[in-house]
Amino acid sequence: MISSLQKFSPLTIGIVSIILAIFFLSSMDATVKYLSSDYEILNLVWIRYLGQCLLVLVIIIPNLKSTLATNQLGLQLLRSLFLFLGTIFFFMGFSSIELGAATAILQINPLFVVLAAYYFLGESLGWRKILGVFVGLLGALIIIRPGTEVFTPYALYPIGGALGFAGYFIATKYLSKSETIWSSLFYTTIIGAVVSSLIVPFYWTTPSLGDLKFIGMIAILGTIGQLLIIYSLFKVHASVLSPFTYASIIFATIFGMLFFDEFPDIWTYIGALIIIFAGLYIWWYEFKKQHG
Repeated sequence: MISSLQKFSPLTIGIVSIILAIFFLSSMDATVKYLSSDYEILNLVWIRYLGQCLLVLVIIIPNLKSTLATNQLGLQLLRSLFLFLGTIFFFMGFSSIELGAATAILQINPLFVVLAAYYFLGESLGWRKILGVFVGLLGALIIIRPGTEVFTPYALYPIGGALGFAGYFIATKYLSKSETIWSSLFYTTIIGAVVSSLIVPFYWTTPSLGDLKFIGMIAILGTIGQLLIIYSLFKVHASVLSPFTYASIIFATIFGMLFFDEFPDIWTYIGALIIIFAGLYIWWYEFKKQHG
């Protein structure tokens, strides 16, 4: 999949990769939501990380020594912790409220990313980029509509998830200067697998045979999505990619309709169109700047 993108520009590769990543991760979220009525969230977090860890180990074993090499072990650990906490909070959020609503609330994440990229990565913060992010955020707010039933205490979980994912996003971009894709993916999975393995015995539920296929899907979808996110950040500035994460609202809404009878109203469609417009605006601005 990744090799087929090589003939395109880095900007196009990064954008296509992040959209594909969001699709795979949204599919994983829908699978987790399906299982969340029968299993504790920490069970599912453990499955997500352990399965991904095993798949990654199989892939990197021939180059294990070079993959383990890192000059930024502390930051790799911190980055992995950001993702682990973000995953727990987000899983807890969409297991309690609608998948589309939880995903919409999560979209404050790009605002955190753009601001953090400016302060920690030295990326430019022009008014057009800020406008694109805030327009996308407006679309998310139209979907969740503050003051409605979406804003229950459970809505705080996706906000925690947004903070965790923003920290992970920025740390990944910083590490892209010195680390390989596979090294970053390995440390992401191994830390999450170890930490969740220490916690899961206290919340363990033995899976049924019928659920094993869904458990396998969590591992596979999560691994592909994670790899594509890392790959996209190696190609394009984090603040350029961040508006495209709004696509997760589209995917989550579709999955909610198909699998959970969660049908959006007209405001969801309006918000979704605004989000798409914001992402395309950022892409157009960067493309024009790079190509004159």
